[in-house]
Amino acid sequence: MPEAPEVPSTIADLGVRVGRSWTSIDKARENTFQRREELERCFLGHNSPDTTLVAFGSVAREEVTASSDLDWVLLVDGQSVPEHKYQEREIASTLLANGFIEPGRSGVFGRMVGSHELVHNIGGEDDLNSNTTRRVLLLLESYPVGNREAYDRVRRQIVRRYLEDDRGLTHASSDVRIPRFLLNDLTRYWRTVTVDFVYKQRAENDKKWALRNAKLRMSRKLIFAAGLALVFSCHLDPLAEDARRSLKEQRDVSLLTAYLERQFTLPPLETIAKLCWILKVSDATICAIFDNYDRFLEVLNDPERRADLERAHSHDDLRDSPAWNEVRKMSRPFHDGLVNLFLNEAEGLKRLTTDYGVF
Repeated sequence: MPEAPEVPSTIADLGVRVGRSWTSIDKARENTFQRREELERCFLGHNSPDTTLVAFGSVAREEVTASSDLDWVLLVDGQSVPEHKYQEREIASTLLANGFIEPGRSGVFGRMVGSHELVHNIGGEDDLNSNTTRRVLLLLESYPVGNREAYDRVRRQIVRRYLEDDRGLTHASSDVRIPRFLLNDLTRYWRTVTVDFVYKQRAENDKKWALRNAKLRMSRKLIFAAGLALVFSCHLDPLAEDARRSLKEQRDVSLLTAYLERQFTLPPLETIAKLCWILKVSDATICAIFDNYDRFLEVLNDPERRADLERAHSHDDLRDSPAWNEVRKMSRPFHDGLVNLFLNEAEGLKRLTTDYGVF
């Protein structure tokens, strides 16, 4: 298997700064590059200019572990033709034949998805939970396999919708120009995830409760935190200065669109690392976030501990589960680290979080 490419990492820079080596994060990143190479080989030349195979989950977050499944959609941006259905079936059979673990049965993934609903149904009765999930994760947690033309077009149009429909960005009297339409949709997605967790608890009779709860406490929370970081970086990041000036002086969102497109290419953990770097966050907060996330990935990559989490669902199971108790102990300092980052480390970020993230 070819070695992983040398890709710059702010996480690595933070590790050097605080004297830490996050081996599980590094290992998951190496696993991710290998998994992506396998996907590229399987689907070389399969996509057309109007379709892209899009992977979500750990493959997109650069967090692949031994038992990671593969959430995917066939993204269609163009005229719908019968051949797309054949392409969807071919993707599913190819993934199965090559040993990839199938996505869950929710119906959100493992299927063909058109671009119209993603771009035009933001809010309102037609914006179903499945549509919101695909749209938000297409921004925060996605990876295009092979031909990415359709993927890039759809993401750009989604970002444009969020920015062009947000009148406060171009007409506000304040110097703070936060994309609140985007922020509110990211927040809605996070709250939907937490509510759906309880729904699935009843609907699935607590099946894999501990594993799903562990992901809610760690990786799902990370995605939301990364979304907040991206939105607030529009005001805090020196690289967004030209975009901010263009919003205020020309009432033009094109530079901010391009800025956000670049930021959305970063995996969530890297987004948090970048914010920590920009704000010169304390070593204690950095270690609280990254030490504990490293431990979380270590648990998921251990077949015995992951199996323990998958089995545990009753109160007795949870009490007697070493893996679950380990996750509980790491999730609290991870949570506290994120709280410190957004509310205690930098006055500017604290103000943005309280003024825009709360109300």
